[in-house]
Amino acid sequence: MRAVYFGSGSFSVPSLRAVLESRHEVVGIYTQPARPAGRGGHARPTPVGEAGKAAGRGVVECPNINAPEVVAEIRALNADVICVVDFGQFIKQPVLDVVPLGALNLHGSLLPLLRGAAPVQWALIRGFQTTGVTSFRIVLAMDAGPIYLQQAVDIGPEESAEDLKQRLARLGARTVCRTLDSLADGSARPVEQDHSLVTFAPRLQKSDGHIDWSADALAIHNLIRGAWPWPGGQAVVRRQFGTDVPVTIARAKVLPGPAAGHAGELDAEMAVSTGAGRVGIEEIHPAGKRLMTWVDFINGYRLRPGDRLLGV
Repeated sequence: MRAVYFGSGSFSVPSLRAVLESRHEVVGIYTQPARPAGRGGHARPTPVGEAGKAAGRGVVECPNINAPEVVAEIRALNADVICVVDFGQFIKQPVLDVVPLGALNLHGSLLPLLRGAAPVQWALIRGFQTTGVTSFRIVLAMDAGPIYLQQAVDIGPEESAEDLKQRLARLGARTVCRTLDSLADGSARPVEQDHSLVTFAPRLQKSDGHIDWSADALAIHNLIRGAWPWPGGQAVVRRQFGTDVPVTIARAKVLPGPAAGHAGELDAEMAVSTGAGRVGIEEIHPAGKRLMTWVDFINGYRLRPGDRLLGV
């Protein structure tokens, strides 16, 4: 079967590699344009652009996949299906109409749960214990098309969004190939979603990482791991002796025992008291500095019991 591949982000790379190695023929790869990155501001291709080049394939950087000239270009490829993973552009009907089998998409949740741009992050922030991947047929409503395949996984109690996203990307690659196989042999039987069960996972804002230390310890832990690496769990360290230090918390865990002080206050074990329970910080990123262990931060910034972590 002939497929056109649309992808941009790192979540898409395992699927691209899997489809390129499958029995299906990839006749075109489209990605978002290169964007400035790093301190020098040099244009950097998307992860899919880099992966396609590494595989010896041409990749089209496309600012508007719905432009009439791009639709005509895709039509000329005579593909059977479009495969979309972490592409970053809304696909309109003229694009969907150029291939007989339409477009399939891979989503990082068990639809209809967590439709939207950040399903992995919100699964963690909301304390889900199970999530997964879904392949579905694209329709004009966001993440609302009929489902081809789903695969569920348990979420590790200490997994960050970065960790879980990588794991789901690998699982998704197998799901995409299985979906293409079923479309090729005619066995695909898409099932409509139960729209009464829909929940949403909007794109994260920087403010979504602000920590409220009056919340319970588990909720704070889930926010920290769900917000890593961006926007990160954000706080300000207020020292009894020294200036305030804005920080992003990369990793933490829930510690046994009740809070020993006011919300945000460091106790004798240098754990953070919360509205209910304690949080032990493991890795922290002070503004303008490197990521470091909590022990190194305590020593370098001379923290002591009674110092506090405040909301941003």
